[in-house]
Parts: sequence; structure tokens; C-alpha cells
Amino acid sequence: MTRTWRLGGPLMLLLALIAILVAADVGIVAYRLASFHPAAHAPIAQSGPGRPGGSHPCNHGAYVSAAAHAHKGGGYVSKVAKSNLGKNGSCSAA
Repeated sequence: MTRTWRLGGPLMLLLALIAILVAADVGIVAYRLASFHPAAHAPIAQSGPGRPGGSHPCNHGAYVSAAAHAHKGGGYVSKVAKSNLGKNGSCSAA
């Protein structure tokens, strides 16, 4: 005689609960992936040397940062970093 396997009521309830929780996890992950907006996480542009507003401090770091954000290459940034721009606190070189 062959024995047939039957799942009892409590075991069926447990499996149904696990299936519902897995489906909820998949839904949450899908929602989070779909709601990611790169523009919302972009850094806010600050003003500085050569930028409108000029609220960035006039120091050497501001000039190096502006050179790096200009995307003219590492050689350009290196030259600005080695220069004396902004080391005297004056914005005359902007």
C-alpha cells in the first residue's frame, strides 16, 4: 500500500504566511528600485571663484575645487593646486 503525504492545517498556514512575506519583500525591493531618482541625490552646486554669487570663501581650496569641477583634466587641476591662487585671501584672480 502506498502512503500519500498530506500537509496538515497548521503547516499549510505557515507556508501561506511565508509566501505572503516573500511576496511583500519582493514588492518592497521593486518599489525602492523604481523610486530612485538620481537627480534628487545630486550634490547642490555651490558658488565660488568664477561662479555666480561668489559666496564660496576666497581661499586656495576654493580655486582647486573650481578647477576640478571644470573637468579640464588632471594637469589643469595640478597646475592650479601648485599655484598661489587664493593663498593671500584675495579673489582678484577669479
